[in-house]
Amino acid sequence: MVALGAAVIVGLGGCSLLQPATTDDPLTAIESCALGKTWNLDTANMAEQVKAQQGAQGRATEVVINGSQTLDWSLKGAVALNSDYSVVVSWAAAADQLNVVTETHAGTATGVAYISGEVAIPRDWDATGLSTTTTATLNDAPLDPPPFGVGLTDIDDAVGLELTCDGATMTTHPRGGVYTQSWTTG
Repeated sequence: MVALGAAVIVGLGGCSLLQPATTDDPLTAIESCALGKTWNLDTANMAEQVKAQQGAQGRATEVVINGSQTLDWSLKGAVALNSDYSVVVSWAAAADQLNVVTETHAGTATGVAYISGEVAIPRDWDATGLSTTTTATLNDAPLDPPPFGVGLTDIDDAVGLELTCDGATMTTHPRGGVYTQSWTTG
């Protein structure tokens, strides 16, 4: 019985990561920095990262991101991710072959993201209002399937987000992910 009781206590201990802090708990430094703000994705920084990743795969590309993405993060942990942007990757496969891959993110995803240490843990994610589509052309003619993917992912509750936050800047990096999102506020 003692072992069973200890197992239950240890098992429930992990659940604390999934619960918001009580209203009496003071905010940690990273919570004070990140919560209660609207964050804007640095699309120029993201375009540079996509270009570098494409280069690592052997493609000398040009990358442009049009539009915006915002992350509204309440003091209680509620999150709304509002996306209205497209990533356009151009690559000359040969002198007479121009590939253009366009990945479009549109809509809103919601959930909660509780901070534990330097990691945000998304939960109860609803991405039914968010769509991501990828299209491609070769010399302006439709190309299906696309010759390569961009690989950007929006926040979901599959993995935790490693955080840094310093005043008006924040970064989020999905654990195991390729890209680090840079955000600004203010």
